[in-house]
Amino acid sequence: MLHCLAVASAIDLEAAEPRLRDAHRTRFHHKAPGFASGGARPIRMTWPADPVRVAGAESTGEAEVAVYPSGALAITRSVPFAGPPQDLVRLSAELYENAPLLDAARALARGVVADLGPACGQPGDGALVEDYVVFEIAAVAGGAPGALAREQPEAVARILRAEEGALSSQEVEDALSRPVSYGPDDLALVDWLGAVLVGEQTLDERLVLELVNVELLGVRLLDARLDEEVEAAYALLGRPDGALRSLLFHDRELGVVARMKADAAVLHERVDNPLKLLGDDYLARLYRVATTRFHLPEWDESIQRRLGVLGDVHTSLAERATSRRSALLEWIIILLIAIDIVLYFTPLR
Repeated sequence: MLHCLAVASAIDLEAAEPRLRDAHRTRFHHKAPGFASGGARPIRMTWPADPVRVAGAESTGEAEVAVYPSGALAITRSVPFAGPPQDLVRLSAELYENAPLLDAARALARGVVADLGPACGQPGDGALVEDYVVFEIAAVAGGAPGALAREQPEAVARILRAEEGALSSQEVEDALSRPVSYGPDDLALVDWLGAVLVGEQTLDERLVLELVNVELLGVRLLDARLDEEVEAAYALLGRPDGALRSLLFHDRELGVVARMKADAAVLHERVDNPLKLLGDDYLARLYRVATTRFHLPEWDESIQRRLGVLGDVHTSLAERATSRRSALLEWIIILLIAIDIVLYFTPLR
């Protein structure tokens, strides 16, 4: 069970690493070349956690915590299980938006933030959360991993969609429509609510899904922030104008909107594509499938539109300020000419 929480505006990993127990940097093992040069590798560690019972199963007594420079924490809890796919349907439904697990994740996040101390910039309350369920199956009895989806497609689709009721054939087909495999003995099925990973070594796949969830959390946070900033920018644009105000206040308003746009652009760059894979290998394909399932391209388009709106507001304010100042300057010139004419025809005393 994965919970990604926004706990700060940013986290200084260099300052954070010495403050955390048994911390190490994220690295891929054998299916990807790793992070591109300059990419900040998240810090990982284990953290004690009270077990939580879910649908007859119980989570382990520790959690894996990943600390991201974007200000996010990714908390992974393991819930061991055994049984046929039909038994996992109920477990999947119980894990989705599970309140006890969510409360435990928030409590754990508060402990991590307390240990991070000044390494956290502008700590928050972790109210924004992305939860995701990853089922790791070591092997499938009686056949290759693909046989699981072929022989029990509805059960696997219901696991992916956390749905205890029956699904239509269209839903089943959509849930299973983007399988990704590296070798003959592994399989990754990715959906919006969860994923099923089949194989002996699935750590790399789980790390990619964690990174995409962190990216989704970041774009959701940025989208909400841009909504507020666009409204504030429109409010500046809608203020009544005047000659004196044109001279005194437009530069300040232009500076406010420019900072809004710059801050949003920096945050967008920070959360956009946290995983910098080199080449077109297996994990890059898995990443593309996951971003499509999470609708990240649509989120990115929405963010780009809002950034464009901020740019348009800045341009409108600048043009209006220039126009008002030009008009004011013309009136000043006319007034000076009038004074000069009056002085010319006025007898000197």
